[in-house]
Amino acid sequence: MEKQVLIPTKIPAQVLTIGPQYKNHRGGIGAVIEIYSKYSSGFQYIRSHKPGTKVGNALLFPKTVITLFQKLMMNKNIKIVHIHGASRGSFFRKYVCFLIAKKLFDKKVIYHIHGGGFHVFYKNSNSLVKRQIKYFINNVDCLLCLSVQWEAFFTQNFSPKRIEIISNIIDYPAVYRSTKKEKELIFLFLGYITQQKGIFDLLDVVAKNKEKYQGKIKIVIGGNGEIEKLSRFIRENNLSAIVEFVGWITKEEKANWLKKTDVYILPSYYEGLPISILEAMSYGHPIISTNVGGIPEIVKTHKNGILITPGNLAEIENAIDFFIRQPDQIKAYGIVSKQLVKRHLPNSVISELVNIYNS
Repeated sequence: MEKQVLIPTKIPAQVLTIGPQYKNHRGGIGAVIEIYSKYSSGFQYIRSHKPGTKVGNALLFPKTVITLFQKLMMNKNIKIVHIHGASRGSFFRKYVCFLIAKKLFDKKVIYHIHGGGFHVFYKNSNSLVKRQIKYFINNVDCLLCLSVQWEAFFTQNFSPKRIEIISNIIDYPAVYRSTKKEKELIFLFLGYITQQKGIFDLLDVVAKNKEKYQGKIKIVIGGNGEIEKLSRFIRENNLSAIVEFVGWITKEEKANWLKKTDVYILPSYYEGLPISILEAMSYGHPIISTNVGGIPEIVKTHKNGILITPGNLAEIENAIDFFIRQPDQIKAYGIVSKQLVKRHLPNSVISELVNIYNS
């Protein structure tokens, strides 16, 4: 059962949203769009990407373009096109959508950038792509970013007409009682299994401290990506007693794991403002994560978690050890997490978004 909270207003039907698949999504942008759709009066949406192969998505995008043309030609009530995007392939797909909406139909366009690696994408792009990025960002009617740090990056490197910080949104947590039964402290990681998410740094720390952690902690990993590499690492280092890989988890399974987690851990190298951290905070958990992107705005060291440096194994170990030594701090930090995450719940974020639309 979810908390029933009055939403002050709803997203108007005059907005057309473009972004990745949000039903049965496998990513943070899809999660955001799913919640927007829930609190909308006549949600209008075009899918630009779906979980699957590159070939499948290459075949999908022409359909996206055709659907966009049709909607803008037939529905004169659409005033704003809200484009959700990130780096690499996402950027190029959304660039085409921007040109159609702005240059052919003269619609107001919002570009909502989520990807934590956008600065790396821009830095490593050739001169032609950099010009495209600048043209896109400088010519949308409003650029939405996720944190003060990202606002600084975009204002320092581009000249957007208008830039706004919009809080990443999460839905209300389920009303629950903890289902934790294990004696060990459970540290939960949810995300794409790759070095950039820091998961193999975490496993390195566990592998080097097996005897210390045996019987004291359990690392639970959920997600997809480099699964073979992950399984091989667990097997070769004999970590099965400490580390459990649960695969990709559904929305319901995620809620169940959050009910019995003690600490959420995400030692990423790049982030925007992770939905997974916000969700863990809404369930009253302390956070171990890195001082990148918008994370320092929601995780305060020794208030609701511990911030570490990306790739610093000693800091990961010290953060884990802190909660082992002081388990009483888990509840105290969790209370602060629940307070700090309130501005990311629908009643706050939807109001912010609708104010931007109305302006």
